[in-house]
Amino acid sequence: MSHEFLGALSLSAAPAHPHLDVFMLTGFLLAFFQVTCYISRRQSRDMAIGLLLTCIGLCVYAIAAGVWPLAMVQCALAVSAALRVTRRFRSQRRRRLRGARVFSTSAMPSHWSSESRMSRMFGPPGSIN
Repeated sequence: MSHEFLGALSLSAAPAHPHLDVFMLTGFLLAFFQVTCYISRRQSRDMAIGLLLTCIGLCVYAIAAGVWPLAMVQCALAVSAALRVTRRFRSQRRRRLRGARVFSTSAMPSHWSSESRMSRMFGPPGSIN
């Protein structure tokens, strides 16, 4: 009897693999990219735009998953990221409306412009300190 039972187990089909939950994987990847963009949001405007897009994506994900508190937090983060992305344009527009001239940072005179960082730290080339 035990031999028949073991034979039936070995002939049975292998258990089916679980299906990939694409919805949950999308939420995980959005959260991963949001953290990645959040870390570099001040160094690159592209990362600030990426943060904005991932916040909007996670907000949609949270609404679809029924997690309303997360959706509200993501909406607040999206507004903050949108303000960060549009900060330069808003400041230029404000200056234009006030009648002030808009200067680019590259055209601004700088007292460090003719010196390199190394010469500022260690003196001009050829000098012995």
